[in-house]
Amino acid sequence: MSQPILTVDNLEVAFSFPDGEFSALQGISFSVEPNEVVGIVGESGCGKSLTSLSVMGILPRNANIINGEIQLNGKDLIGLSNKEWQSLRGNKISMIFQEPMTSLNPLLTIGKQISEVLKKHTKLSKEERKKRTIEVMKEVGLPRTEELYASYPHQLSGGMRQRIVIAIALIGEANLIIADEPTTALDVTIQAQILELFREIKRKRSTSMLFISHDWGVIRQICDRVFVMYAGRIIEQGTVNEIVNNPKHPYTKGLILSIPDHKKRGKELHTIPGRVPTLKERKGGCLFVDRCANAMKICKYEYPKSLEIGEQKVSCHLYTKEAEVI
Repeated sequence: MSQPILTVDNLEVAFSFPDGEFSALQGISFSVEPNEVVGIVGESGCGKSLTSLSVMGILPRNANIINGEIQLNGKDLIGLSNKEWQSLRGNKISMIFQEPMTSLNPLLTIGKQISEVLKKHTKLSKEERKKRTIEVMKEVGLPRTEELYASYPHQLSGGMRQRIVIAIALIGEANLIIADEPTTALDVTIQAQILELFREIKRKRSTSMLFISHDWGVIRQICDRVFVMYAGRIIEQGTVNEIVNNPKHPYTKGLILSIPDHKKRGKELHTIPGRVPTLKERKGGCLFVDRCANAMKICKYEYPKSLEIGEQKVSCHLYTKEAEVI
């Protein structure tokens, strides 16, 4: 067995506020294997982006990792100095953010922003950096690359800016790329083009990816395995086909039922009642209990253990007896 590219073990992150410290992530454990695309899915506020920021070492100032391990190629990432992080970001690990306009510097040309990674991590000459930058710009489907090289972000469309952000993530040949909702801010047509680009990257580069989304349609098209998050915990995990075709947790079932489908034309879409509890509302027990049609008394005061059911893992009291039989 090859070593995982990324290993996250029992990660716990908490936010500090004037009225106390509140846990935002609890018991987060997963891995990303070589040449694998792993998805993290869930509603807004479930902890998807916070998980990615933890892996990248760019947590908000009032957030701290209070437990757990994060390893990239066997190297422990927690506690690295700023200098050590700078040697890793863009080189060993890269991130594609949700909104490209806020992640690009409006004062720098496109060429300068993409080639900055090469300037920092390689000994290539200026001419060699430009040549390589143009190559990667073509790889991500950008037209008129010589012209765009000297352009600024505000002169480009949203889809083109997203391709620039992807080029920045690719140019350093990182072992792991984290994509945080990379298609959310784009219209449907551009979304489809960007997804096709990710599939092409997956085929050609065999790059490992952590792909974060709330959109099951996107997850189904790009990911091999998927982790479902709710209120700062992973509540179900398995292959994409297993989870989509045979979801176990009531929350996952609700998410799957909410996917628009042409067969449901004219029918009211399924919705999950209520909302994700805020950090300060999160107490003991299963945090989905107030929204769950299958809730039992034990759900109120005891959080369920992660149980293996076939190839899937689920944290739900509904499967305690079934798990014992297995």
